[in-house]
Amino acid sequence: MKETILLFGGNSFLAKAFNEKYGELYTIENVYRNDKTQEFNFDFENDNIESITDKLKSRYNAILFFQGMNPSLGAKDITAGHFIKMLKINLVTPALLIKNLVSQLNKGSLILFVSSVAKKKGSYDPAYASAKAGLAGLMHSLSNVYSEFRFNIISLGLIENSPVFNNMTPNFRKKHADRMFNNSFIKADDVITAVAELITNKSISRTDIEIDGGYM
Repeated sequence: MKETILLFGGNSFLAKAFNEKYGELYTIENVYRNDKTQEFNFDFENDNIESITDKLKSRYNAILFFQGMNPSLGAKDITAGHFIKMLKINLVTPALLIKNLVSQLNKGSLILFVSSVAKKKGSYDPAYASAKAGLAGLMHSLSNVYSEFRFNIISLGLIENSPVFNNMTPNFRKKHADRMFNNSFIKADDVITAVAELITNKSISRTDIEIDGGYM
């Protein structure tokens, strides 16, 4: 019998890659944003938690938080609303979803958060960098309470052909490449392969795995 994976952010770049490669290996329940044609649809900023958790009835072997919000406002333009939105999408809503879904997780299940190299280098958008850095505190805090599950983080560098990558100027891409191994960008396949390893490897817990090309 296939293991069941709950994936938030089903219309994201990485989620599409994960579904394409592992859709036959796992039963994947994708939760989408702003797509009413899908069975599971949820907005991390605006929707009530129960509006999605009441619909999710399976038992899960992993919850993958692939939702996100790209950096968009610099420090000189930052607003309270933008900062609050970034924190809610990355930290507040995931914590509340886990609170409501732990009873449906099998022992040893993986809960995975996606952080960024911005947690250590900063970002032109301080709200984004702060939210991504905060995931470490969330991971350890939840691990203390829900010790029967495995909480992990993957912290990513610039992924080739991702929406963020495609919106960058060539000069900005080069600045990233110059600080990464072999001047190469992160491959989506390398990321999702690492995610699949985390699902199956029961010895990996409370770990922040940096998939960033050794960004310096």
